[in-house]
Amino acid sequence: MTSNDIRSIIVAGIGTEAWIIAGGLARAFAHRNLDVMVVDTGPTSNARIGRWTLPSQRGMHALLGISESQFLQQTGATFKLATEFRGWQGKDSRFLHAHGEIGVDLGGTPFYKFLQSEALAGRFERPETFAIAGAAAASGKFARPMGEDRALSSRFTYAFQVDDTRYTPYLRAHAMKLGVRAGVAPLAETVMGQDGCIDSVRLADGSKVTADYFIDCSGPEARLIGQLSPSREDWSRWLPCDRMWSALGPAPTAPRAVTEIQAETAGWSWRAPVAHASMVGQVFSSRFQDESSALAALRRAEPALQGEPVLTKFSAGRRRQFWERNCVAIGAAAFELEPLTGADLHLAQLGLATFIELFPRERASTIEAAEYNRLMAEYADALRDFTLAHYRAGAPRSGEFWSAIRAETLPERLAQRLDLYSASGRLNMHDREPFEEVDWAWMLIGSGCRPETLEQHVRLYLARLSSQEVAALRQAIQQLAASMPPHMEFLRRQATTAARTG
Repeated sequence: MTSNDIRSIIVAGIGTEAWIIAGGLARAFAHRNLDVMVVDTGPTSNARIGRWTLPSQRGMHALLGISESQFLQQTGATFKLATEFRGWQGKDSRFLHAHGEIGVDLGGTPFYKFLQSEALAGRFERPETFAIAGAAAASGKFARPMGEDRALSSRFTYAFQVDDTRYTPYLRAHAMKLGVRAGVAPLAETVMGQDGCIDSVRLADGSKVTADYFIDCSGPEARLIGQLSPSREDWSRWLPCDRMWSALGPAPTAPRAVTEIQAETAGWSWRAPVAHASMVGQVFSSRFQDESSALAALRRAEPALQGEPVLTKFSAGRRRQFWERNCVAIGAAAFELEPLTGADLHLAQLGLATFIELFPRERASTIEAAEYNRLMAEYADALRDFTLAHYRAGAPRSGEFWSAIRAETLPERLAQRLDLYSASGRLNMHDREPFEEVDWAWMLIGSGCRPETLEQHVRLYLARLSSQEVAALRQAIQQLAASMPPHMEFLRRQATTAARTG
């Protein structure tokens, strides 16, 4: 090792992202004894109750060495197979976005092309009819994927629904088992060096802690990166939601592995089950609804709230520079967006993975920083586009809030993607995308977006597809989903396993 190798990192933050990043760094660099410390940055405006994740959270848990059955038992988390959207294209509209493939590959043609062709012929088929995760989610069933890659039983995946007030301390305890240290006092101030890098942080007890690198997970307050790179892109003209009330309600009796999202007058509401409660929330734009009326709406939706609701504040947008000198912003310090797609932890984990890949050799790492900033900007912009597409796809919903979003000119890349889909049913994917082609298909087909036609080679192939093949696939998927146990029964088995292994 040379004298300027990175030996120590301070992660500044208090929430879930901070402990995931710290634990991930400790685990990834265990071979070089990297010293990782988490420094408490105090209360943040983006604190929340409850979250739903993407399937990538399973990969993060694997990196951290977390036992899934013990995680479920100790946090009360539940599985998530899908998100159900209600009212986004009008009062009685509904569609499902499940975690997994739709149908099977048709000789190189994605099966969702068959659904597009049926819609063009006036025969609308719901994607979940041909998807294991969708069929299981709709019927309240759950099982893990199994079998070889081409088996129907392996063509789906799953995520989690978890109470953040339990998840954060669980991650903290696990990270400290991995060797992460916790600062002895909260952050008081950042101390800059003569070279323009962060030299150290001073804590509330007067002590000073130095490090080679600093990861800012302090939330929207951006306690560290804000001093080095305050410039930020504002997305609120496209995505005006900037507040969320969240709380716990009574536990459901037979919850599905589904997060439910309902369109509302000035935003949307959500409900997700955990073992000990229902997590509920109201996401809204303060331009169109005040905090008290949004809270009243949450109380009407769930009259038996447990404890006081938490107000989360955010402003859609991202930093122009995520990595500046020896400081990297991850999580809400880097990027803020309404939690519609459940991708906030996913983007934070992409930030961690990219930082590990580009890990610097010295504090002034401008080459690695430039590449990191390029990649993370692409990821963030793509997530913005996927989120915004939910508001713009399908039939328009009435109301001032919804009309204001529809009135804005779309970001160029999103406009091109939706235009191409409308013309030919084609989904043009780029390199850095947090969501895959099939995710866009779930959302656009579910929203009722019907292309004018399909590519000629697709039409020729589908013309040879027999109705018997389609019927057999539908039946096989429905039978497989029906054979799964109820969601809560599967969770009880996991609790028994965790207690036995212990």
